[in-house]
Amino acid sequence: MTLLKNKNWMQREGALALLAGVGLAAVLGGCGGGDSDSTSQTPQVSGQVLGSYIQNAKVCIDLNDNGKCDTGEPSATTDSKGKFSIGDTTSGNWKNLVADLTNARENDVNGDDMGVRFGSGAFFLAPKGASGTVSAITTQLAQLVAGGATLSDAKTTLAARYGGVSTDKLLADFNTDSSLASVKSASDNYIRSVVGAKAVRHVFVITMENKNYEESFGTTEAASNQAPYLKSLATQGALLTNYYGTGHVSLDNYISMISGQPSTVDTETDCFGIWSDIVDAGNDSANPKVLRAGTDANGHAGGGCVYPARVKTLAHQLDNAKFTWKGYMGDMGNDLNRDGTKACSFPTRTAKLAGKDPAKTIDGTQSAQAASASGDVKADAYATRHNPFVYFHSIIDNTDYCDQHVVNLDDNLQNDLKSVETTPNFVFITPNLCDDGHDGDGTGAPGKGCKTGQAGGLTSIDAFLKKWIPIIQASPAYQQDGLIIINFDESNAASSPMTTTFTPDYSQMNLTINLTGASCCTQQVGPNVKRPDDQVLSTLPIAYASSLGINTASLPASVKTIRIGMHYDGVGGDRTGAVMLSPFIKAGTTTDTGYNHYSLLKSLENLFGIPEYLGYADDPNLTPFGSDIFNK
Repeated sequence: MTLLKNKNWMQREGALALLAGVGLAAVLGGCGGGDSDSTSQTPQVSGQVLGSYIQNAKVCIDLNDNGKCDTGEPSATTDSKGKFSIGDTTSGNWKNLVADLTNARENDVNGDDMGVRFGSGAFFLAPKGASGTVSAITTQLAQLVAGGATLSDAKTTLAARYGGVSTDKLLADFNTDSSLASVKSASDNYIRSVVGAKAVRHVFVITMENKNYEESFGTTEAASNQAPYLKSLATQGALLTNYYGTGHVSLDNYISMISGQPSTVDTETDCFGIWSDIVDAGNDSANPKVLRAGTDANGHAGGGCVYPARVKTLAHQLDNAKFTWKGYMGDMGNDLNRDGTKACSFPTRTAKLAGKDPAKTIDGTQSAQAASASGDVKADAYATRHNPFVYFHSIIDNTDYCDQHVVNLDDNLQNDLKSVETTPNFVFITPNLCDDGHDGDGTGAPGKGCKTGQAGGLTSIDAFLKKWIPIIQASPAYQQDGLIIINFDESNAASSPMTTTFTPDYSQMNLTINLTGASCCTQQVGPNVKRPDDQVLSTLPIAYASSLGINTASLPASVKTIRIGMHYDGVGGDRTGAVMLSPFIKAGTTTDTGYNHYSLLKSLENLFGIPEYLGYADDPNLTPFGSDIFNK
C-alpha cells in the first residue's frame, strides 16, 4: 500500500516536471505566436552570437529575407555569453537568422563588458544550417549562399580564405579554440571595419569626367583655377594624389568600378555607334574571375558592350549582403523620345518602346541634346556610357529590378536622403554631360561651353559639387556613418597629342589621339585587348568638323569624312586624383598610396564585408583604402 502511494506521488511529480518544461518552452517560443498547445511543440532555434560574446543583440528569424528584424518575426535577446533561443513556428521555412547588433556590446570569456558598442544599423546574418552560431563568419557564409553557392561549398571557400581551417571547425567558438586564431582575427577585423561604431555604412561615389590631376588639384594647367570648391573639399577630407583611371575613353572605367572587368575593344571606345552583347568565351586563364570576350555580332574579336548574365557586379554583392543600392543618373529620361524611360534607360529598351528593331540599336545618347527654342524638346545630357549598371544582363534583364535601382538623379536623391532608412547603403551618382565636366572647357567663351549654355568643364563640376555636397553632408545617413568619394573616370584624353593624316585621295581626314595610358598598381591588360593597339572611335561627316574644333577652311575641299582613332600605348587611364570625405577622416589628410578603380571596388567590398572580390579587384597587388585615409 505504501509502495503504491509512493508510485502515485512519483507520477504526480513527474507530471509537474513535464508541465514546468512545457511552460519554459512556451516562454522561449512566445515571440512566435500561437496558443499554448501548439507552442508546446514549437522547435527551438538556439545558438550564440559571437564577436567575443555579444550581449543584448536581438536575434530573429528573418521571415521576409530582408536582413532586418521586423515586427512580428520570432526573436530573442542574447545573454552575457551571446546565447539565445527562439521558437520557430515556421516549420523551418526561412533562409537566415539576423542578429541586430544596434546598441549591443561585446563581452569577454567571463561575460564581462569589454567596452565595445555597436552602432545603429549593424547586423550579422547566419544561413539555416550554420551550426547555431551567428557571427561575421556566418554573415559572409550567408552572402555566398545567397550568391548561389551550396552551404558546403561556401564553407569550403571561407575555410580556405581564413588560413585553411577545417570546414567542420569553421563555425566553432573561436574564442576558446586557439587553432582558430585566423578565424577570430577575421571576425575582429569585420567588427572593426563593417559593424563597429565607427564603420562606414553609407557610401556616395560621385564620378566626374576627363580631368588630369594638375587640372583639378594643381596650379599649372590652364583650367586649374576653375574648381576652387573642389580644392577646398580636398582640404576637408583626404586627397588621394595617386588615384588613376583604368582605361580610355570612358565606359571601361565605369565597368571596372562596379564589376572589376577589364576593357573589351568596344567598351574602351565607349561602344560608340553600336550596342552589342559580349559573347561569353569562358574565363581568362590567368584570372578565372575575368571574362574572355568572343567575337560579337559586329565581327569584333574581343568586343561587345553588354556582359552576359553570369557576370556579377557590386550591386549583386550588396543584395546578397542585405545592403541597399541605387544609381542616380543626371538627366536620364528628360526627353523620353531620346532616352525611352525615366529609370533604367538603355538603347535596346528605348528601341523596343519606340517600335524599332532592337537588333539594329545604337546608343543615341553619346552627345548632349539642347532644348528647342519652343520648349517642345527638352535639354537632355544623359549619357548611357556613364551609367555602368545597364551594361550587365544580370541587372537589365529584370527591368522591374533595374527600375527600382537605376533612377533619375534630380527626381530622387534629395528625397531619399531625408532619413537613414531611405538612404541606400551604396549611392552611385553620375551627373549629366555638362555637370560632370565632359562637355565645355569651363571658360564660358562663346562656342566653348555646353549645349545648355553652361560653361562645362571644371567650372560646371564645381557648381554641381557646390550644390550636392552640402545636401549629402546634411543627411542623417552621412552624418551617422557616411563616406563621399569624388573621383574622375580618366584623365583628359582631348589634351593628349594628336596626329593628322589623310587618305591618298584626300577624301578622309584621319585624326588619331595618342593615349599614354599610364597606370598604377600593376594593372593588367586583360584577355580582350592588346597594347599597343589602334582602334577607330568613329567616322563622322565633314559637317561635324566645327564641333570638333576643326576649321574646315584649312582642309582640302575633297575631304568628306573625319575618322577619329585611338592609339593606345598603356592600359590605364592616367593620374586623376580623388577626394574622400567622411566623419571618420581627419581634415587635411593626404595619401600618396597608389589607387585605381579596381582598388575602389576592392575597398567597397571590404567596407561592406563582402567575402569575395570581383574581377581584377581580386589582384593581391591592389591596396584597399585603409588607415592612411580612415584616421579619426
